[in-house]
Amino acid sequence: MTDRMTDAELLDFLQGRYPFGDLGGARLRPLPSSYTHRFWRLRTRERDYVIKEYFPGLENNPLYPTLPQEEATALTLLERHRLAPRLECFLDSPAGSPLVIYGYERGSEAEIDVRDAAQLLGRFAALELAPEDISMVPSGYHQVLAHADSILGKIPNSRRAANLKRLRPQDSAIKVSAAPQCTLIHRSLCLGTVQMTAAGPALIDWQYAGLGDPVEDIACFLSPGLLTLYGLKPLVLYAEDLFLEHYPDRTIVDRFLAERSAYHWRLAAYCLFRQETLTHENAPASRAYARALEEEVDLLLRLRGK
Repeated sequence: MTDRMTDAELLDFLQGRYPFGDLGGARLRPLPSSYTHRFWRLRTRERDYVIKEYFPGLENNPLYPTLPQEEATALTLLERHRLAPRLECFLDSPAGSPLVIYGYERGSEAEIDVRDAAQLLGRFAALELAPEDISMVPSGYHQVLAHADSILGKIPNSRRAANLKRLRPQDSAIKVSAAPQCTLIHRSLCLGTVQMTAAGPALIDWQYAGLGDPVEDIACFLSPGLLTLYGLKPLVLYAEDLFLEHYPDRTIVDRFLAERSAYHWRLAAYCLFRQETLTHENAPASRAYARALEEEVDLLLRLRGK
């Protein structure tokens, strides 16, 4: 068995394990890999399964630490509320890589509408879940700005960082207030993290979950940079307006409109950090983060012009 399993080795490893049984007629298809995982889709007669193999050494990312245990926890919790697929397995591969496997009955291949997505995200936020084994994350305008400062502090010699700091939102723009009640948030939500199943749309990719402010999930869903990293086109302004119009909790929307610049500036800081630190290690990824950075900077400039 190699450090990176082949498709045949993966099928052999899963053969006969619960809940798969005999995989003789199953089809295993590799999916595009991300910067933190390899993916496969396993199709049986009854169900579809997504298999995620986590890459090692990504637990200390300054914004998105990759934590398979937190994804397993979130899937287990949210499946009860029909908001996520069922966690089928959480185990180590023979090479020691964590595997998260979730399953669902096949549904429509149609993409979810932004109005339905707003209702889905609002339903999730309204649950106000706070599992004890999910980590707290910086939340609220001032904490998010300070977090972004710390990310840029990791690239102290960057000329681009000096330029980006000129777009930093002012601390004084929002009065310091008590932090909002923290609940389970996804932290990388977008149209690419909604899986259509027979039971309806389900939220996937919970490896960055945290306890924070639901405002962050709205900022991520509308982030042009994150959509670019997922290989999707940024939402047009009309789609943004539709999403915010149909999000059910107006208090969260109002807070988002007041504080969104901090979240987008942090995403820009993170994209710059990744662009510069991946230049020699993974040039294609570095270029992808550079494109995402451009999208976030354009949005920050637009917000400044309002």
